Amino acid sequence: MGSFAIVQALMGFVFLIGLTFCFSDKKKAINWKLIISAFVLQNVLFLLIRYVPLINSGLGYFSAGLVGLLDYAREGAQFIFGDFVDSKKFGFVFLLVVVPTLVFFGSLIGILYFFGIIQRLIAILAFLLRKTVKLSGVESLVVIADIFLGQSEGPMIIGPYVKNMTRSELALAFTAGLANLSGSTLGMYLMFLSGGDHVEALKFANYLVTATFMNAVSAIIFAKILFPETDFDNVSTEKIEIHAHFQTNFLDSIVSGAMTGLKIGAAMVAVLLAVISLVHLFNGMLNGLGNIIRVNNFIAMSTNGVFKGLSLEYMLGQIFRIFAFFMGISWVETLNVGSLLGQKVALNEFVAYVSLGQMKTQHVLSQGSIFISTFALASFSNFSSIGISMGVFSVLAPSRQKELAQIGWKALFGAVMAGFMTATIAGFWYGILG
Repeated sequence: MGSFAIVQALMGFVFLIGLTFCFSDKKKAINWKLIISAFVLQNVLFLLIRYVPLINSGLGYFSAGLVGLLDYAREGAQFIFGDFVDSKKFGFVFLLVVVPTLVFFGSLIGILYFFGIIQRLIAILAFLLRKTVKLSGVESLVVIADIFLGQSEGPMIIGPYVKNMTRSELALAFTAGLANLSGSTLGMYLMFLSGGDHVEALKFANYLVTATFMNAVSAIIFAKILFPETDFDNVSTEKIEIHAHFQTNFLDSIVSGAMTGLKIGAAMVAVLLAVISLVHLFNGMLNGLGNIIRVNNFIAMSTNGVFKGLSLEYMLGQIFRIFAFFMGISWVETLNVGSLLGQKVALNEFVAYVSLGQMKTQHVLSQGSIFISTFALASFSNFSSIGISMGVFSVLAPSRQKELAQIGWKALFGAVMAGFMTATIAGFWYGILG
């Protein structure tokens, strides 16, 4: 990536912030000092994690541990399914590889939760975030909780406070959930991207963990532009206690975590079965339309055969390629990366990461584009996730369902922009430092 990619990313910063500013609830109330602080912190996080040897080495050990856990998950799967989980013999079988991994990670998180390790880590990082960016207590707590627990369980940490949160605090909590991943799903994305290669898994583990922390800060930027704080008299105090449901004993924690992982895995299998089948159905109809209007040959020739004709992926690529361009992607590759971004927003990140893994195998993207795309796809910000977050917050604060409905779509927009900003920052520094 050359100097022009750096200029692209610089323009991308302005483009994303400017576009979001247009949809702000109250432009004059935006706290630009907070926005700039969060933006600087997001850049500092990337530089510290990627280029400071001590921190990078620490992340390397963490990533190696994460990759090592995949081997332990594979041992459990092999006990149940035998050699069918060996991808070298039978190829990558999603059901037999990914779902057992989610069950294992779910049980592991349950154990860490039972012993209070996750809660203590959340409390420490929330304190640091609050002091750095000057958020309220409840905001900093839920932003950090979402990193480890995801959009479904993260808000439960602040359960008793939700009904009294200001609109801006509630919107940030909503946006942060959509803008991040959860610890239990990281192993699954590594499966898609590494193809069973440990070296590749370690590399992508570094990318995903970095993106997860950056997205948490990025969510603050866009939530506070879209929903600036105006109700200062009712902002929560700095000292907030973690409220969460604890299992009664160690075994309960393991079983509960495993069942949560199984539910996520089953839901994911159902969604992917439905979505991928429907996408192929839709693509069949679009391809037929492309033959009628005689554009399929043009599309195949202009994309060097990456897209065989008119398809949903091609259309999404055309819509989102401008965002890919501002991340620092060369125009030649923006259609492919734009397609990934569109799949992530319109469908979900599971489908998008599967497609990225395929593009990586087919060598249709450069290493720089794969690097940026990995960051860009690392969030739950898609249409179906609104319903999940809406359901969680509605349970915690039934009296605020109407307000949640008003916030929902704009929060999704903010979460999408947050993920794109993370990728743009990654592209900017990748262009400078490699």
